[in-house]
Amino acid sequence: MKAMKSLLKSGDTEKIVFFAGVSRQKEIYVMAANYLQSLDWQNPEILKNIISFYTKGRALESLSTFYESCAQVEIDEFENYEKAFGALTEAYKCLSKAKPKNVTVQERKTCINQNKINSHEKIYTCKKSAQCS
Repeated sequence: MKAMKSLLKSGDTEKIVFFAGVSRQKEIYVMAANYLQSLDWQNPEILKNIISFYTKGRALESLSTFYESCAQVEIDEFENYEKAFGALTEAYKCLSKAKPKNVTVQERKTCINQNKINSHEKIYTCKKSAQCS
């Protein structure tokens, strides 16, 4: 843990990714993923590492939150409802697989996420049908 904290302070992304990959500790994976989110995570390599580290660290709630952030960026910056819908679907899958620490909070998050998916699906369908007309 001390080594990872030192690497995080240094900001050397390449070494952080390497160390997390060889450490095989859940906490290290999560620390690395959290750090990578502070970077330009739209870079495909960083995106892949974030998803991989959260998955290996079994931090499915954090991964779900990350997918929700991805969906929001797709909508706000690119108006790409198709990708946003895909990201929200992945977020929902992660929440469904997560072992809840607090069942009522997870149920609420899952319900909210499902509502977002339904809303974005409707918007995407409307935009798609408007483009076809």
